[in-house]
Amino acid sequence: MEAFRIFSDRSASDLEAFEWNSTMDLLACLTAPPDSTMSIYRLLSEDQSPKLLSEKVTGVGTTLAWSPCGRRLVVGDRLGGITLYDGETGAVLHTRRSHTAPITAFCWIDAGDLEDTWLARSSMLPPLLSVPSAPSNMYAETPSKEELSPSGFTLLVSLDEAGHLVVAARGTFPLQAQNLFEGQFGKLSEQCRRPMAVQLSPDLRCLAVLLGPGGSGARTPEGPCARTPSPRPSQAWSHPGELGLAVVVLDVRKFAVRRRELAHCSAMSERLCAVASYALQAVETLATVWRSAASTFVNKMRALIDCIQAYSGAGSKAKGTVHSELLYTLCTGNPSDPVHAFLTRQTTPQQLSRIEKSLMQALDYVNLVTTTRLQVAVQHLQSILQDLKACAGRFSSLGLDFGLLDELETQVTGFSALTEQLLLDVSAARRFARTLFQLFLYQAQKLSEGAPEAGTPSSRADGSYAAPSPSEVDDFVAAVRQQSLELEDVTARIGTRPKVSGEDGRESLASKMARLVSDAERLGQRICSAMARHSSPLLCQSLEVVSPWRAVYSELRAAAGADMAAGVPSPRGLGRPMLHMAWQDLPQQKDTLVESLPEELLLLWAGGATEAKLNLARVRFSVGKREAAVQPKLDLATVKANASSTGHFLLCRCYDADRIAALVLQEEPSRSATVCLIDMTDLEFHPFGSEASAILSDMQVSQSAPLPESYLWASAMRVMSQRGVCSIYSWRARRLLTLDMEAVDEMDDAD
Repeated sequence: MEAFRIFSDRSASDLEAFEWNSTMDLLACLTAPPDSTMSIYRLLSEDQSPKLLSEKVTGVGTTLAWSPCGRRLVVGDRLGGITLYDGETGAVLHTRRSHTAPITAFCWIDAGDLEDTWLARSSMLPPLLSVPSAPSNMYAETPSKEELSPSGFTLLVSLDEAGHLVVAARGTFPLQAQNLFEGQFGKLSEQCRRPMAVQLSPDLRCLAVLLGPGGSGARTPEGPCARTPSPRPSQAWSHPGELGLAVVVLDVRKFAVRRRELAHCSAMSERLCAVASYALQAVETLATVWRSAASTFVNKMRALIDCIQAYSGAGSKAKGTVHSELLYTLCTGNPSDPVHAFLTRQTTPQQLSRIEKSLMQALDYVNLVTTTRLQVAVQHLQSILQDLKACAGRFSSLGLDFGLLDELETQVTGFSALTEQLLLDVSAARRFARTLFQLFLYQAQKLSEGAPEAGTPSSRADGSYAAPSPSEVDDFVAAVRQQSLELEDVTARIGTRPKVSGEDGRESLASKMARLVSDAERLGQRICSAMARHSSPLLCQSLEVVSPWRAVYSELRAAAGADMAAGVPSPRGLGRPMLHMAWQDLPQQKDTLVESLPEELLLLWAGGATEAKLNLARVRFSVGKREAAVQPKLDLATVKANASSTGHFLLCRCYDADRIAALVLQEEPSRSATVCLIDMTDLEFHPFGSEASAILSDMQVSQSAPLPESYLWASAMRVMSQRGVCSIYSWRARRLLTLDMEAVDEMDDAD
């Protein structure tokens, strides 16, 4: 019966990938190079599917995936970069480069909503505030973006063409990284296969990777990302085995056994890196603002030094240093010749007042950032490290190292001591600068009046500018030979980040925090290495998969061959084998041992030697003790479109736990394409290699009306059972069709 109807049929660009968001009813589309753009559409009704946003993606996008919560979107590019976007605003939330080859596949699943007591305790600490960009807005207290963290525990698996696989907690913190073609996985490199898809089982115990023809896992003289050319179309059509695929299942049970511990440790380790990076950025902002604000004062002091040097070089009686000249002026109450020249030729009282105000604001800015940003960050770092050290004693197998944690704690303590020293330097610089400007302004006023009075500055009490008090004079005399006129103590204490990795330079806030950031990243790398040691290959199943286009009529077969010859990737091209993997969520028995759980992987593809059939392979096995041999059971069910062999399955996708969505091409009586839903519960599975096939017409199926002719060249399909929609992309026509799969026939409504 014709139960489906067209929801929307929109013109689409040359798409590289598109994915449905089952949580928010959103469709994300990624256009092909050279202009890679991410667009998001909302599905409202049959007449309304508005575009919410369109953003230029970073790099050249290759694939994308939605987060389980439906609010984030991850995009991979050709250079191995991974970027997380906000699905509502398109803002970039996180970027990293964990790969060196183009990203080919993502898998992002929910690992459970685990309560973390550490996150509750961390909320009791003072919040991290954004660092003001100037002294003028130093009291604008806005929370730092580092405070915003996703709720729940999710795992994002990314795979690139070189076989490098990374599992990241919440999509941002790598927990495991390994290469499928190195070490214990080296046998896979003999096949020279290209990674195509990846799926993590719902129970987090197994990871399935689909390897297809082309690509190279072994390293070559051209580098790890070198690729082996794909088979020529003539070879692909003549020998089905040349298009053989392999499904590799990895044992990653550590994610299931230590899920709560991994969630806890990864959150703290990621937070450690985030707070350290925040502190480093705060120090760098502090250094930039301080140097900019103090530059006018520094230039004016250099002008004073130039005046003193000029008088000394002219053979005058002024032979002292700048400090002696200032002391002479302070003690006698009259400016020396160099100071007199400086006050009359190089500056004015108004200019000195402005410089004093700007310098005092800069010193207040340094004091504020140090106490409310840097020292608060120290509290966060110390709290995180204490919890990590407690976890290291209980979960040593996760890669937490006491030695590295002790070293990090020592560095945090040293950084805290430097902040205290900076506050003392700022206090001394403020007293010194205040007395210095009092001296300059007092002498400048006397010179401007034109009637200098005898006596010390402290004897004048009726002027607009007060002279330094006796205590200030004593402090100034004690500090004048130690304090730099350019306040270099404050500048050196803040410091700059070392230009060379491992080069500490002077003991400064910037150099100390740069080293801390580097060592904090090492903690994450050790967790990755420890988790990779717990991963091992479980089984490898080879399949001979033939492109469905081999059996169709000549016009479409020629188009598919041309696409393969041009190397146009899916979903923009035709002719390549497409296999869909899905893990079955099997119910767990209460009396089943944790070390022996059943697993079932469904493999779905269209194609055959003489006709494009629908093939459903069911791989069953049990995950027992480590290093135990796995004996998989492989069953196959095959479905024909019709008995006359004039119908062909072109695309297929698991719709839900019991149904399959498939695109069927009918050659007779007219060429047309339809979409159908097939109930898998009625299929009979036979041992792999059996030729038994069922006929689609003998099954209970739901079928759509014929699609527009342009969808004879359909090249990709995506389904969303929660919303009841199916999207089909036609590369030849550059159109994207969405069907309402749950629509009720009008005759049923009448009844």
